[in-house]
Amino acid sequence: MKILIGNLNSYNQICTLAKTSCMKKLVFSALVSIAMIACQGGGEEKVQRKDGFSALPSSPEDSLFQLVMDGHDIGMAKMGQLKGLQKRAQQALDSLNKLKLTPAIEQQQQALMDVQEALNYAEYSMNTWMEEFNPDSSKEDLESRLNYLKVEQEKVEKVKNSILESLRFADSVMKK
Repeated sequence: MKILIGNLNSYNQICTLAKTSCMKKLVFSALVSIAMIACQGGGEEKVQRKDGFSALPSSPEDSLFQLVMDGHDIGMAKMGQLKGLQKRAQQALDSLNKLKLTPAIEQQQQALMDVQEALNYAEYSMNTWMEEFNPDSSKEDLESRLNYLKVEQEKVEKVKNSILESLRFADSVMKK
């Protein structure tokens, strides 16, 4: 006999199908468990920290970590654009190298090499920072951790600014 519990509408219907009191207790326990699980979502939400990060900063440590990650995320969001400009600068240089050298072409080549240098440095800075950053550093000592995160926030801010400035510089040179 197949019983589809999903088609039954009430506890009484389930109990009439149950032949023994043991079965009634089992069904009742299952319904109580389901009700308890369904009711757990209400009330105050406590954010559990995972990997040193929580969605809503609740301490100075969380706030600093969030600032570090925000700087990283802004910089990383621009890395595709940075790579594209590196490629365009190299292509423009390759084209200029095929032309007869004049003072104007030499000036354009130098500008493109300066762009490449700025873009390469920005990329190198982000990659180096990511390799050296330790999100779990000094977890056992709050004061050391706060100092570490302050230093990392300053570093990632410089990296982010380097990326943004190199992109602005590249755009200004490549538009000409």
